[in-house]
Amino acid sequence: MAAVDLAIAKAPAPGGFRDVLVPQDETDAAMHALVYADMLCSAFGAHLTGLMFGLVPFYPMSLAAAKVPEAWIHAQRQASEEAEQSEKRLKAIYGKLTAHNELRRVDAFEQEVGDICARHARSADVTVLGWSPDGGADMERAFFESCLFDSGRPVLVVPARYAFRAIPQRAVVAWNGSREATRALREALPLLRQTRLTRFVTVDAEDNAFSDAVDPCASIARHMGRHEIPIETKRAHSRGRDVATVLAEEADQFGASILVLGGYGHLRANEWIYGGTTRASLALAHMPMFFAN
Repeated sequence: MAAVDLAIAKAPAPGGFRDVLVPQDETDAAMHALVYADMLCSAFGAHLTGLMFGLVPFYPMSLAAAKVPEAWIHAQRQASEEAEQSEKRLKAIYGKLTAHNELRRVDAFEQEVGDICARHARSADVTVLGWSPDGGADMERAFFESCLFDSGRPVLVVPARYAFRAIPQRAVVAWNGSREATRALREALPLLRQTRLTRFVTVDAEDNAFSDAVDPCASIARHMGRHEIPIETKRAHSRGRDVATVLAEEADQFGASILVLGGYGHLRANEWIYGGTTRASLALAHMPMFFAN
């Protein structure tokens, strides 16, 4: 990845993040997300909430069952003991963080964790989610899917392979003037106010498709200027490549340390279905990505 600017974050601005949620376990991806979230909270004076789950073994009860099998009772007891030990280890880690924090534990069936996480995310400004190198474990996908589409709040995905820990000084915003892109931009303003420069990249926009009055690049440049956020705009061409690949290349070339995108997609029968750019961007993830829908 291209080098990024190193600088001390500016003082917290009014309207910045005040509550940050981290879906927490002991995987490398979740620990990377925790370190990033701690940095974020320290920079904004925000409160960090870790949400861990004690997974309850599922037993399909039937009306004909006379009693719960002893094996299931043993499995439930073992799972509870493992959750308690994990909670102790995580609390020790949380006790060493810089930011004010708390660790919440919820015991639930695995099928419930996404919905529960989304409910907790509604009381946070942003959810910081770790992302495994193989494209996201089942739990990570459940958290991303539910928080992005059901919480009404943004999700900041931190790849496990990403080791840089500082407020982004350069950012790339994927911009096409859509509702989703607009929502992502609005939610990312606290971060963008801390950057030295942000580049808005529009992929495959026809030069003559817009008048100056509705040109998505020209109008957003004026808008960001009124927010006193320094930006530049660029029109990129895919030349047959995925838009996600183009955006990743643009972010690297610009030296960005965060990519802001609208989250395109929908839920259907619990399938893993997203718009192409969202799905491909997650597969390519090598820097933090800020999604809103």
